[in-house]
Amino acid sequence: MRRLSSPPGTRFELYSALAESELLSAPRFAKADAAVPESVLSAKAAAERLVQLQFLTRYQADRLLAGRADGFVLGQHVIQEQVGKGSVGRVYRATHRAMNRTVAIKILSADVTRTDAARQAFQREVRAAARLNHPNIVTAYDANEVGDRSYLVLEFVNGPTLEALVRERGPLPWPEACDYVRQVALGLQHAHEQGMVHRDIKPANLLVARISSTLPGHIVKIADFGIAKFTPAATAPASPGSGLTGTADWVSPEQAYNPRLADHRADLYSLGCVFHFLLAGRAPFLGGSAAETIRRHQFDAPPPIPYLPPPVAALLARLLAKDPNRRPASAAQVVEAIDALARTAADEQAVNFDLPAVQPGPYSFATGRSAIAAAGETSPWSQLTDEASDGTAANLDDTPFVAPRRARLRRRGLPGIVVLGLSASVLLASLLGLGMLLKLAGK
Repeated sequence: MRRLSSPPGTRFELYSALAESELLSAPRFAKADAAVPESVLSAKAAAERLVQLQFLTRYQADRLLAGRADGFVLGQHVIQEQVGKGSVGRVYRATHRAMNRTVAIKILSADVTRTDAARQAFQREVRAAARLNHPNIVTAYDANEVGDRSYLVLEFVNGPTLEALVRERGPLPWPEACDYVRQVALGLQHAHEQGMVHRDIKPANLLVARISSTLPGHIVKIADFGIAKFTPAATAPASPGSGLTGTADWVSPEQAYNPRLADHRADLYSLGCVFHFLLAGRAPFLGGSAAETIRRHQFDAPPPIPYLPPPVAALLARLLAKDPNRRPASAAQVVEAIDALARTAADEQAVNFDLPAVQPGPYSFATGRSAIAAAGETSPWSQLTDEASDGTAANLDDTPFVAPRRARLRRRGLPGIVVLGLSASVLLASLLGLGMLLKLAGK
């Protein structure tokens, strides 16, 4: 990153840095200049004015004021702001100039592709990931290099990660957790059919966004397909001659012991860890150090979660089985199991005459909408999702799946007092008919 000789102090020095940055086209630069009053002389005040008028983002203005005028443009993409940072690199929101499309750009750390062999392996993984085309997987648009750094151009998902969502709200109701796990399983099944194993499924790699501005519900997208194996190890090797790929809190026992042993069922174990996190607000094993956490994955039983319906607890236990052969054979089986739970929930709810009818949707679990927008929430996420919610769907979080008393009475038959009244009516009619017959006979 090239620095200016000194941070700009005056408005005109800021304009010089702005021209060098190539952030604005010539016509837009002229509009920006005209929009700032001539009385504004300092660089800071001019930058503030340009941010207010949306000629610059806060990130761009801060960088320019710090004396950085390079690194804003990657090909046709203009960097708008940094939205994430991790061990493998940084993620930025950017705009494609010609298409005016918002994208995410992940610039990888130089260490990730330092050698020729690493760069070639990265390109192979990127080409494989480009074959993935599924609504529950973040789409990869492009891959390129700038200097000694590789970067990816990805679909931009305007929403939190599942990690941030649970940190904000706490443990989720089990129907909502099932909805999210089902969506991740759908994406994994597509990838596994293409021969791709993620190897680093965790809440921080699962993004949540609204389906649309007009439809209720939310969609989960898996990020970082194709680059998980390049993530620096989270700990020392778990055994001699093996190195960990993935993250200790979410890694399967076989993957921690030897990554070469891990197949698609390792992703299912990690999905089980995510499931536990959604339901309990914590990963299943927290041993202090990464090495201790991995040891617990290999030998300890996960702590039970109270008040789970037995079928949900059984699915969670299958996903977290130490032996891969005891887990579901595929992500598709996870989807089938959750769909069976949805049907059972819908059947039990159907006899509850105190609740409005609910039509399950393609991205919902039983309720037809996500339970994120719970009453009384004031978080930015709830404000974002409440706009797409009409509030008419049943809230299964607060309603047990038990038929109301009057529904059970209907199945037992007619009440006794009604039966007695009908019997008396029949007897009276019979006596009246007999009297008429005797009168006719007397004549």
